Amino acid sequence: MSKPSSFCTMCTHQHVSELFGLLLSISIYHPGSPIIIISDSKTKYIVEQSTPQPNLHLKWIIVLNKYCHLDRATMEHAGILHDFQVFHAVAIHQALIQYPDTLFLESQMIVTGVISSIDKSKDLGISPQYTNKESTDITGLYNSGMLWTKNKNLPKHWAKFIQTSRYDHQSAIEDLANQYSYFCFGENYNIHAGRQNKDEPNKFIQYFGYNDRNRQIYYKNSQVKCIRMHLIDNKRFVEFNNLFCRHFQMAKMYKIIAIMFRIIHGKWIIRIPDEPNYRFRELVYMIAKSNPDVCVLENSKTSHCWLAPTIMLYDKSCTNNKELKQATCLFLYKDPGQDPGQVQDHLQSKFPLLSIFPWIFWSKHPECLEDMVTNEDTLYYDERPIETILLQTNLLQAKENKTNEWATVVQECHCTNESGSTTYFETLGQTKFGLCVHGLEIDLMAFGTVPILTSECSYLKEDIHYIRVDRPVDLRDKLNSIDKTTWETMSEACFDWYQENCMSDRVWDLTVRKLLYDV
Repeated sequence: MSKPSSFCTMCTHQHVSELFGLLLSISIYHPGSPIIIISDSKTKYIVEQSTPQPNLHLKWIIVLNKYCHLDRATMEHAGILHDFQVFHAVAIHQALIQYPDTLFLESQMIVTGVISSIDKSKDLGISPQYTNKESTDITGLYNSGMLWTKNKNLPKHWAKFIQTSRYDHQSAIEDLANQYSYFCFGENYNIHAGRQNKDEPNKFIQYFGYNDRNRQIYYKNSQVKCIRMHLIDNKRFVEFNNLFCRHFQMAKMYKIIAIMFRIIHGKWIIRIPDEPNYRFRELVYMIAKSNPDVCVLENSKTSHCWLAPTIMLYDKSCTNNKELKQATCLFLYKDPGQDPGQVQDHLQSKFPLLSIFPWIFWSKHPECLEDMVTNEDTLYYDERPIETILLQTNLLQAKENKTNEWATVVQECHCTNESGSTTYFETLGQTKFGLCVHGLEIDLMAFGTVPILTSECSYLKEDIHYIRVDRPVDLRDKLNSIDKTTWETMSEACFDWYQENCMSDRVWDLTVRKLLYDV
């Protein structure tokens, strides 16, 4: 048994949100896989504007523009439904031109595990309906949501059988099974609402279980590999959808829950407290402005930020255990003034099953800083009149007597209570080196100003992103050892680091890729 060599699917823009969810779910369990997508132009455009771009090799074939505004009833009335359904076979045909085998998945499918049960000694892999005879007599023995093949002749036969099928392209799979050697996917594949007997819903539900340690759900003790959901048509399938939402929540499968929510709303939703916005709460609006598929909602019932529905964006200390218990995953802000390992260890000891990831950095006033960085030219070495500046706060002065000592060896001092003002940021941009003993290096690096730190920094490289000086008396010798060329190299490294890790467009990309791909 092995994995498919490629995937294929088809979709018009009416189901583009579901298609994007399918692509994200495949990219989690089959990263880098090729997938052929039969679609219309609008679908391709929407997917290409969505975030993040799936970690797959997407190959688009645009042949469905004729059908992009038509629903099933309209196509049936026009007598073109079978013509449309033939494109299922076209998707497989196009994939087999380039790859030795392919797995067709309907766009409503969500992959929830590695698909590794392919018997490549057979020509065909099909998914039984696993429903009663009354149902299969009408709709067919096999479900069209999932079909694997390696036989290049099969697509043309499927296209032919569709024309005389009693139930669309689905019952035509019976004719394929009569002509080709085949294997069947197990009951843990392609679980769909048709299996849920309306007279005995509890019997269906009792077959499911979950494991919150390995983050998996099970059907009859086998890991569920994929589910055919109808999240857009939520009213018809609300009971089926809620069943899986509950199990994914209990299993802490936060990636799949986030994808489902993205499908339902067509956007990523960030919920923030209804309170004054600064730091990250200011940054989220910048993220939404540069990413059309991100929406920010203020919520008076939470004291924390969330990537909906259950991923906590831990941007400040939280003492609300009730909220923490609701989280399936936690992204931990990398506060330069704190030891992130200590914070993570503390939270992990209280919530041992909670996934906690180091996250991102931001300035106290990210909007003003990013506006300055974007619209003002970065000054070169000879254009900066200030050699050294000390960034200090009243709190720092009160706690550390050495502040006054440092002030005697720098050219200028600035209180960071002024941070967020244009004058404050302009001054940073006119400075070659900035001494910050309170974790304010991000503001400096945004302008290519080289930080001077008094201790090691875990996320920056010494003598590349910053210089380290333990005592004020040693500062002058250290500065004298750095010539213009060395400073320019370090300044460029600082500026690039800020661009890569703190700009609003990159912050969102880093966040959502951390969510889905653990990178």
